[in-house]
Amino acid sequence: MTRHGKNATASAVYSYHERQKDTAEGSYGTQSAHIGRDSARNFDCCCLTLQPCKDPVTTQEGYLFEREAILTNLLKQKKKIAKAEKAYSKHLKEKSGKSTAGHDEFVRQQGPSSAIKPRETDVVDKSKQLNNFWVPNLQGHAVEESIKKPDTKTYCPITAKQLKLKDLISVKFTPMPQDDQGTSTICQEVRYMCAVTHDALSNGSTCVVLRPSGNVITLDCYEKLVKEDMVEPLTGVKLKEKDVIILKRGSTGYAGAKNTGEDLVAKKKGAVLMAN
Repeated sequence: MTRHGKNATASAVYSYHERQKDTAEGSYGTQSAHIGRDSARNFDCCCLTLQPCKDPVTTQEGYLFEREAILTNLLKQKKKIAKAEKAYSKHLKEKSGKSTAGHDEFVRQQGPSSAIKPRETDVVDKSKQLNNFWVPNLQGHAVEESIKKPDTKTYCPITAKQLKLKDLISVKFTPMPQDDQGTSTICQEVRYMCAVTHDALSNGSTCVVLRPSGNVITLDCYEKLVKEDMVEPLTGVKLKEKDVIILKRGSTGYAGAKNTGEDLVAKKKGAVLMAN
């Protein structure tokens, strides 16, 4: 379509190009944008700080964290739980104290011999009555807030599954040798390599952590050299299925890279016109 056709607004039909223009200039419709490589998390970056890990640990699901960051997160959860438990115990004490005081006051005023059981005709179902501000007996009353018993478990900030301190697994990356010794590892484009084959690790290669030693190898190396005998090549330790952890990695930025489990399209929903 020509430029004149795209800018023609005298038509009776709301054209596709007009809709695209209104979406870009305002908040109409759903705006979507493709996430590039610069916005994707690297395989060796923390899921909380999004920075390269200096002391990496991983969960059983394969989410990588900086040890300091995940310990700080778990500590905050513990403090929140302790505060909630303190408020809950205080609530129970106040509730038990009120009930005991009310019972004692009632017995003192009425006496055990003057207790009269209400008749069926005297019982009124007040749940069906409407609140009335001008009549004292029909005024609404504030409901006492009930505090539930707090959950004492700590959870992973990514998966929301239960996570304990002993569930964290240390990860040992093998640095890629560099010609320039003065350059920091974090500043290098290719920072780590497979511990066995010495292949460069990136978001394009799936990484596997061997739990007993924490060494990181590629998935291709695991399937060809380790999976058959289930023996770690570097230490000779016998492995189990639970000792093999696949790290969650970021995307490569290509539209076809859907096997990483991350959505490469960001969407923002706005107001939409409904046609009858």
